[in-house]
Amino acid sequence: MLLTLGYQSLPRFRDWQEKATLFARILPALRSLDVAIAAGFTPERLLAMRPPFSLELELALWQQWQISLVVTKASGQAGGEVTKRLAAARLGIPVIVLARPPVNYPQQTDNFSAVLEFCRLAYAK
Repeated sequence: MLLTLGYQSLPRFRDWQEKATLFARILPALRSLDVAIAAGFTPERLLAMRPPFSLELELALWQQWQISLVVTKASGQAGGEVTKRLAAARLGIPVIVLARPPVNYPQQTDNFSAVLEFCRLAYAK
């Protein structure tokens, strides 16, 4: 199983280390590595790389590691969700996509003038 959820979610999988073969892809940062290792991931089960990843790289990694399931977070195009879905479809691997929790923003707009006015008022305080 390949986890591409971010390092903060890895401790939730600590109890699964003896039940499944888990791989995790994390950002190349000391904090990420520390949390992953504390969660029971061994160095040979970790890939510390900064995205984006090409479809070809995803395919090669998944085939090398013999991945049979991918668990990822809903990350949209910027987070490579589309590429993961394409790789999974090509290899016939299921993907579990965890939705992000909703965020209730007090102010929202798609109007640039409104954004500038909000910033102007906030800065004036």
